Amino acid sequence: MDPRNVVLIGFMGAGKSAVGRALAEQLGFRLFDTDAMIVEAAGMPIPEIFADEGERGFRAREEDAVLRACAGTKRVIACGGGALTSLKSYGVLEGAGVVVYLRAPAEVLRARVGDGAGRPLLAEGDAFDRLLAERISVYESAADVIIDADGGTAGEVASAIRAAIEAMPERRVRL
Repeated sequence: MDPRNVVLIGFMGAGKSAVGRALAEQLGFRLFDTDAMIVEAAGMPIPEIFADEGERGFRAREEDAVLRACAGTKRVIACGGGALTSLKSYGVLEGAGVVVYLRAPAEVLRARVGDGAGRPLLAEGDAFDRLLAERISVYESAADVIIDADGGTAGEVASAIRAAIEAMPERRVRL
């Protein structure tokens, strides 16, 4: 199967940005990292956006970034961990191409995220576990492909994604 686009979803620390770079290179696609697009458009880092505009302001910027990222083909779209919490973004991403959920165990994600510096939603003590529990079912329901991203390099995970996509039937039916 030759996908129009590949959309990478998953929790913070899943490796969407690193795997996205490797996958874009392997496929000859362009990478669109929605978090990087938000930072570039805002002219400030994500923690400052949250401080100035709150989560609502950030999500509005994220919806715009998702729309811009999906406005073309031959793209790898690496989404922020909460992009699918917006119904608007969820619908746009679902229609953009093959959706790949990069899954990793909580302990791996927690180790990769570290103390949560630079991640405003982790300011509360139990936020990591709560957000992960809330989002797993959303990631699973949106995914066309689920890839375990807790082992191997970004390039190896990207190769696993390519193999999974190539094995997909040309037409898929979603009920």
